[in-house]
Amino acid sequence: MRVGIVTQPLEMNYGGIIQNWALQKVLKRLGHEPITIDAYQRFSTPHYIFNYLRAKLMRACGKKYPMPRRYHGAIRSETMGRFIEQHINKTEVMWRYKRSVVKRYGMDAVVVGSDQVWRAVYSPDHIEDLYLRFTAGMPIKRVAYAASFGIDEWEYTPQQTAACAKLAQQMDAISVREASGVDLCREYLGVEAQCVLDPTLLLNASEYDEIIDHEWDSSEPYLAVYCLDHNSAKEKFFSQLAADRGLKVRYFSAGWKSHFTIQQWLAIFSNASFVVTDSFHGTVFSILFGKEFYNLCSPWRGLERVASLLKALGLEQRLLSDSHPVEPDETKIDWQDVTARLEGMRKKSIDFLDGALK
Repeated sequence: MRVGIVTQPLEMNYGGIIQNWALQKVLKRLGHEPITIDAYQRFSTPHYIFNYLRAKLMRACGKKYPMPRRYHGAIRSETMGRFIEQHINKTEVMWRYKRSVVKRYGMDAVVVGSDQVWRAVYSPDHIEDLYLRFTAGMPIKRVAYAASFGIDEWEYTPQQTAACAKLAQQMDAISVREASGVDLCREYLGVEAQCVLDPTLLLNASEYDEIIDHEWDSSEPYLAVYCLDHNSAKEKFFSQLAADRGLKVRYFSAGWKSHFTIQQWLAIFSNASFVVTDSFHGTVFSILFGKEFYNLCSPWRGLERVASLLKALGLEQRLLSDSHPVEPDETKIDWQDVTARLEGMRKKSIDFLDGALK
């Protein structure tokens, strides 16, 4: 079966790109031919101005809020672009979702997921397309795999809620990444959903060996700090944690300023002795590579997506306050228990995906 994938733009987002690669790998293993719809939805001029002014107002009120972009100029760095071209099967770049892409690439099904595809604040101008609006009425399978709201509160407008509920009810199968997403789907969209793993967790560490750069940065033992947001409390925590363990602190960044390849980004976690992160996928790869870690996630980025995963794996004590981080009583991670839980969740998740596409 030819399966189209709808996800957040393949831009400067390490986790977003690697989860897409992982989902394609699993779909191929299940006997399908995956292809990602490489869409960069642009704001119309009125909507861009409205969202720009709204973001400025929210920031003036002291709230962290993403500024809208219209994707002028280069849409991804050479570093990211090289990996995407070599490892991800995708359509040509398009500026909006179109019905014609389904016919042109012969898609028998379209899967939306994963990452925060259903977080309205990240796609305010076209959230309906992430519920597969552009496929309405077409004789294909429609599936949501590990779609994430990111938070446990409903942030859609009444108009968005009505439109997305109608589209969700036309889907053949729905799964979400966070346990709270099951309740949100039932209450606001009127559909039942199953909680499954992020695509990156459907693979084990050895399966990332085919792309990881093991030769990169084999220096002295270090505490890897992979945080998207910094403050003085975090900095103090990093320093104390490293001193207590006799480790050197090494900082790693993301976004347009980062120069790491995907292969090198994976090596950050594979080579680290200990990890502190506020990233969802930073947490995922700390777990996959069996590293002791703490997560200092900022609530505005979507705390629920981290909390739900850690609770499912019995790792709740690894989630600390980002404003007043304090290390709990020293307890080593029981990796045997984590592995057993992960294997059970992995089988359940793959069974859902396999069954949804049959």
